[in-house]
Amino acid sequence: MNTPSHIILNALVLGTGPRKALWLPITAGALVPDLPMVGFYVYQRSLRHAPESQIWNDLYFEPHWQAFFDGFNSLPMALLGALAAWRLARPAWVAFFLSVGLHCLGDLPLHREDAHGHFFPISDWRFVSPVSYWDPSFHGSWVAAGEGILVIAGSLSLMRRSTPWRVIGAVTLAGSLVFGTFAYFTWIA
Repeated sequence: MNTPSHIILNALVLGTGPRKALWLPITAGALVPDLPMVGFYVYQRSLRHAPESQIWNDLYFEPHWQAFFDGFNSLPMALLGALAAWRLARPAWVAFFLSVGLHCLGDLPLHREDAHGHFFPISDWRFVSPVSYWDPSFHGSWVAAGEGILVIAGSLSLMRRSTPWRVIGAVTLAGSLVFGTFAYFTWIA
């Protein structure tokens, strides 16, 4: 899934009831698993001037980068964090780690060759899904359309809530449009 979809999905699933006020840890938990890849891309593209094809066909798959990404996309670590936070009666941290875990569960069925090691450090096994969130050869066009609908409808739903969620919905929708434009001109056009 793309990051905006994670933000919206996590907000809709976790940002209700008693966790409604926990907008910051829920949003942070939706973002954190993707931040290493954003940093990786900025580093490779801006500082090392690597071409797109080398970044996504070679550098992304280097073992040290994969291990780095896996640490932020680990279901066991998210579960351990949530249990520790629950045991320490820290609801904001519980919400954060639940949001990280939901992010990982959202990615699990939508990654093919770019699958994360979601069971790090217990196992280096990767679920190679028959569905890709980006590759049209593996239903990526359908997934992208579904994500677009999720982001638009979910953002509009969030914009009917209290102020923090309203802002998150509006910023996520605007960010999706910016990212979509960037992605189109960088990887498609």
